[in-house]
Amino acid sequence: MTGAGKGMNTDAFIGMVRDAGVVGEGGAGFPAHVKYAASVETVIANGCECEPLLYSDQYIMGNHAPEIVQALKAVVHATGASRGVIAIKRKYTGAAKAFKRFLDDGSLELAQLDNFYPAGDEHILVHEITGKTIPPLGLPKEVGALVANVGSLYSVNEAMNSRPVTRKVVTVTGEVENPGVIQVPIGTRVADCIAHCGGPATDDPVYVMGGPMMGHFLDTPGNLDQAVITKTSGGIIVLPRGHYLHECATLSVEVMRKRAATACIQCRYCTDLCPRYLVGHSFETHKVMRAFGGGEDSAMGAMQALLCCECGVCELFSCPMRLSPRRINAALKGSFGKQGVSYDGAREVRPQQSALRDYRKIPVPRLAMKLDISGYMDIHPRDGGAFEPERVVIPLKQHIGAPADSVVKVGARVRTGDMIGEIPGDALGARVHASISGKIVRVSDSVVIERS
Repeated sequence: MTGAGKGMNTDAFIGMVRDAGVVGEGGAGFPAHVKYAASVETVIANGCECEPLLYSDQYIMGNHAPEIVQALKAVVHATGASRGVIAIKRKYTGAAKAFKRFLDDGSLELAQLDNFYPAGDEHILVHEITGKTIPPLGLPKEVGALVANVGSLYSVNEAMNSRPVTRKVVTVTGEVENPGVIQVPIGTRVADCIAHCGGPATDDPVYVMGGPMMGHFLDTPGNLDQAVITKTSGGIIVLPRGHYLHECATLSVEVMRKRAATACIQCRYCTDLCPRYLVGHSFETHKVMRAFGGGEDSAMGAMQALLCCECGVCELFSCPMRLSPRRINAALKGSFGKQGVSYDGAREVRPQQSALRDYRKIPVPRLAMKLDISGYMDIHPRDGGAFEPERVVIPLKQHIGAPADSVVKVGARVRTGDMIGEIPGDALGARVHASISGKIVRVSDSVVIERS
């Protein structure tokens, strides 16, 4: 690679990232060219992969450490940062060894965090590395920081070599015959990924897209058939139907309200163990539970739901009554969104709330026991290699912002890397590219390509 780091013009670098369609691959998919067009003091490469059972980022770090280092240096230069940090968990000894080989010049730091959840949340990570707290509903740049997932940084390196985002590393694990970390074209059917790994190892499976804490379930054949790998996909977890996590995910709002009204004891554990509360956010989940259980969805207590990051600690670890604070927060956020209601309450940071934080971090092994996934923690997915499907369905919206506008028509032939979706006008968005070579057979909110 040429032109990395201090030798690259910032505008040219941002243009390369934009042209390649790079987005935040560890979260909601914020367009990277917009995110990197900022001035900050610290850039953090996020390799913590805090969700249990996922190995995708570890695979990328183990196999592409020099590319991540080069990309991080380029982002540090582009943002004018004085500090670049690679953050991983201390237990990732292989990744640490891989990175240390390329850090001899002292321009970057390696930070090794404890094995707690959610270490990879950007608010938590910024607090760990800088000691600063991003305000509620704020962004890292408000405290002079920028966080980039290691998968995104690998894509940045590819972008600097004129290669757009067309592939994704995905963990397939749980109740599957041959758990593996596989490399697939974007738009590959989730069902094909599972079949490539030997298929389900249980008679009546359900599937989690993402991690066990924040992922979403596919529990019908129709949902599974339509699901595809996108730029933000990181894992597929196969579980038996009726698993504890599946039960939690399928409760209705009516059932959650009845349980909150009759069983919430206002113990405050949901608040006192909330990772965002523990970095000083003015967010008290128990007050949401109180308002929701009483049917007071418009009360200020309920409005605090808009501050929830939906990490799931309150619901899947803290609550002694096995209630659903996270899903209640999500339901309220959805309702407020439809009403056009935004949060107008306190957003101050309360540093005193961090006093007991070191003693209230959630150890991942204990979390796994609570989730009833301890039996899968000993699975170390093999390198499943590359899978090349005959057909892909590539969504034109895989990112925060407006969907890309299709620039191809049915019957056209494309090659891997050709642009098929352009950012509309001056909107926030990201380009989309063909992930296989072949013929366009359908264009709607997705572009379908078949090899030929």
